[in-house]
Parts: sequence; structure tokens; C-alpha cells
Amino acid sequence: MTREQAELIIEEEKLIDTDWYPSYKHSGEYHLTMWFDSDNNKYEAVYIGERGGVELEYSFDSEKEAIDKMLQMNYEQKKYNGKDIKEYLTKEVALRIIKEEKLEVIWYDEALKPLCAGIKHDKQRDKYISFITNAKAEIIEWKSIEFDGDRYSETFKEMLNDEFLALYALINRARMIKQNRISFV
Repeated sequence: MTREQAELIIEEEKLIDTDWYPSYKHSGEYHLTMWFDSDNNKYEAVYIGERGGVELEYSFDSEKEAIDKMLQMNYEQKKYNGKDIKEYLTKEVALRIIKEEKLEVIWYDEALKPLCAGIKHDKQRDKYISFITNAKAEIIEWKSIEFDGDRYSETFKEMLNDEFLALYALINRARMIKQNRISFV
């Protein structure tokens, strides 16, 4: 995925404002920034939180990896700061919302449908993938966002995963498709 493609996703899906290197639109609180750190030759995806302090920071060798992480962080911050879904997002809660809002989705192992948002679990790589299909019911690869599967948290002393964020992306994307905000190219 390129920066231009990521910017389109952020705009279409009404995600959080993101600053890109080498120019920065603003300083202050609550935004995402991505830049290239020439000191260590790494791309960095950073969430700026309260009082302009760095709350989350990740470094990557490739720009694509940094963009992918920035989109994950974008959905994470939108979910935590959002006012649309207040409860913890489980499969059951997601299905209830999908049914109540009459959203058209592709649920895990269902067959692909045209012009639709979907979710799947790549069990081999243990990644949850939020995707969008085109008019031919093919996945638009550059619009796919991967979320982490199971991992052990030293902080919480338990297994965690980001399936709830992939479910949130699914619902948000289905809403945007219903509102005709998504391009399918």
C-alpha cells in the first residue's frame, strides 16, 4: 500500500487525521504521525496523545509496514475515541449491530460478494483481515488491513488479539459502503 492509497482509506472511512513526513500539518494532541527517522533508517508510526506526548511508537524497515501499522493504530484510536460503539466488540455484538443496521458484509468463511466489506482470519499467519471487494467479488488487495492475532501480553499476563478492531473496521467499512463513500477501484 502506498501513502496515497492510505490517505484515500483515511478519507473515505472517516478515520483520524494523520500527518505524513516530511511536512506536518499540526502539532498538539490526539493525532497520528508517520515519518522516516534518518538516524536509524526506520519508518516510524506514532500516536500523539494528551499534551502532545508520544503514547505509541513503532519502527519498521519498510514504508509499507509502517503504513499498515498506522492504519491499525488509526482504527484502534477511532474505536477507543468513538461514540458509535461503546461496548466491547465481540462477534456476537458485531452480528447484532450488522443485523440492526442492515449492513451487507462477508462474515469470515462466507463466499465473496461484490461491493462488500468483509472479515477473515488467516489462521496460518494468525492475522484478522478487514477487506473490501470490487464489482467482480474480488478482494481489493491494497484496501486490506491486517490486525494482529493471538499474542501474550507481559503487561496483562494474558493472551490478547485484535479481532475486535478487525470487527470494528468491518462495521465501519460496511457503513461507509452503505453511505456510498467507498471507491471500489
